[in-house]
Amino acid sequence: IYAPVLFAFMTLAKVFQQDVEVASSHRLYHIDAECIYGSLFNRLRFWGMKALSMVYMIGLPCYFHGFVKGTILFFVGHMTCGEVLATMFIVNHVIEGVSFATKDNSKSNSNGKSEQTPKFVKPKTAQGVTPMEHTMEKADEKYKSTVPLNDWAAVQCQTSVNWSPGSWFWNNFSGGLSHQIEHHLFPSICHTNYVYIQDVVEETCREFGVPYQSEPNLYVAYGKMLKHLKTMGSEKVL
Repeated sequence: IYAPVLFAFMTLAKVFQQDVEVASSHRLYHIDAECIYGSLFNRLRFWGMKALSMVYMIGLPCYFHGFVKGTILFFVGHMTCGEVLATMFIVNHVIEGVSFATKDNSKSNSNGKSEQTPKFVKPKTAQGVTPMEHTMEKADEKYKSTVPLNDWAAVQCQTSVNWSPGSWFWNNFSGGLSHQIEHHLFPSICHTNYVYIQDVVEETCREFGVPYQSEPNLYVAYGKMLKHLKTMGSEKVL
């Protein structure tokens, strides 16, 4: 119920929390950012640009329109942006039917050797199901069981969802996020081309038995996302 309200704070959290944490800890979640923030010049540039952005995003509006109106403009602008961005992103990965890739930190010996390799964990939905095990049964005979569950491209398809596939308007409005599967598979391709390769990608997934989840529109995807959040918040899963 309250999730859409929290979405609005996405960019505010980015500006006031995440940026500062990354600059201070030199890490973005599990990603080492030492290569950037290990440099004194880059740290000074970060704080300098952060201060400059606060001047033109808060200082100037408050100067020309007064403190109250300027502050309101800042928060309304950020919360509108946050709501739109969060909506475009979350329906692609946190939704009914999508799988989640997990990492097993435990190790297992390989062929009795002393060296250890991480255990492979199959991508699963919140209910513990691996959809690709079922879609592989419908693959073309010559391609059955040829794609491993942990194949990089297959994992991108299992953990992403499209909505309004083939729509030129929504593809451009969302910056290509409506074609999230293509976005993950071909990150170097300009998003304006996603509408032209979407049907090829979908057909290829069908041939090889790889899941290709696609919702008819944003309204349906948003509804399934809210239902998934409700399930995650009200039940014990896995």
